[in-house]
Amino acid sequence: MSNRLGTGALVALLLCLPGPQLLAKTNHTPPGNPCAKGNGNPCNGNQGNGGSQGNSGKEKVTYGQPGSIDIPLPPIGNRAAYINQIGDDHRASILQGRGLAYARIDQEGSGHDAAIVQSDGGTAYAKVGQAGTDNLARVTQSGEGRNILYLAQQGSLNVAKVDQDAQGTAPNGAIVTQMGSGNAMELDQAGSDNRAILTQNGDNNAMTAVQNGDANRLIWTQTGSNLSNLSIEQSGGQALQVTQTGIGK
Repeated sequence: MSNRLGTGALVALLLCLPGPQLLAKTNHTPPGNPCAKGNGNPCNGNQGNGGSQGNSGKEKVTYGQPGSIDIPLPPIGNRAAYINQIGDDHRASILQGRGLAYARIDQEGSGHDAAIVQSDGGTAYAKVGQAGTDNLARVTQSGEGRNILYLAQQGSLNVAKVDQDAQGTAPNGAIVTQMGSGNAMELDQAGSDNRAILTQNGDNNAMTAVQNGDANRLIWTQTGSNLSNLSIEQSGGQALQVTQTGIGK
């Protein structure tokens, strides 16, 4: 089944969903007042020295506490599956079990590959949008609880794999976005009330996130290229915001 909402519109919609709150800025002078030394330390908009001895453009990781993450579950009355393809050589499949389920795949460009599996007796909602060339998405939603996923890929050769296993009344929810080329992302959620916003902007970045138990919160953003996989695992009631920027090894 298909309708007229194109992939570009879906990607734009996903990018307009509630995103992470920025980490707070500070006007306090750090110990040693490095900005007064004029030695190339990043401050006042200066990104520091380049070269092997400098820190300009190199990978930087910042940790903090996330703000509120709201990923609402739209109403689902029964089971529905939609596939919309524009372009060449796409592959898409949707498999639904006995629960309440909504799944949609939109593909525009060439060579995309997407699969959604919704099993068990819970409630599952998944939207996948792919634009560009040769992106791959794999989504598995299971359990007796509720799962929500929005996944958008724009660019080429990006890979995203999401596994949600819901056990409990509060839903697991995730917003996954890849913009660029050659990015790799994996997310596993098992339990209830786990929420994640994962974003990759750039090329050849990698991230793996695992949320086990209940009420975990994660906002993880990568902006740059070749950024390292921090392999974040949360085991219940944990909240974390991570921002990676620059150029990794």
